[in-house]
Amino acid sequence: MKPRELSEEECGRLLSSARVGHLGLSLGDSPYVIPISYVFDSGKILLHSRGDGRKLEIAHANPRVCFQVDSMDGGCWRSVVVQGRVSLSDDIDAKRRMFDAFTSSGMAGHAGKAFRREDLDRMEMTVWEIEILEVSGREGVW
Repeated sequence: MKPRELSEEECGRLLSSARVGHLGLSLGDSPYVIPISYVFDSGKILLHSRGDGRKLEIAHANPRVCFQVDSMDGGCWRSVVVQGRVSLSDDIDAKRRMFDAFTSSGMAGHAGKAFRREDLDRMEMTVWEIEILEVSGREGVW
């Protein structure tokens, strides 16, 4: 069976239901892709990371990103690819928005530890907000 294009609504449903995606970054001729937990909220992709590291260095230099999610159900697969621009913030309002989006989606912890909203101001964290510039998706059968 030839793969079928997903509608924008179908892409949104997959982005809303998946919990881990692949973040693609690039600096010069060096691509960098990592798996990362995220939430799709109000038409944007939200994620967070510690306050330093390679992915942050790349994103500061080049805010254009690619984000991919997929699912498998038996022999059927679906995949969504987002082209976007990331905004990075470490202010408390961004942390609270991210925390609220993650907790309302059922993702309120990391590595077995539950976070509390009142802990946010002490946490070294950068909030990533990906503005979607282009989205495409496909589905097919193996």
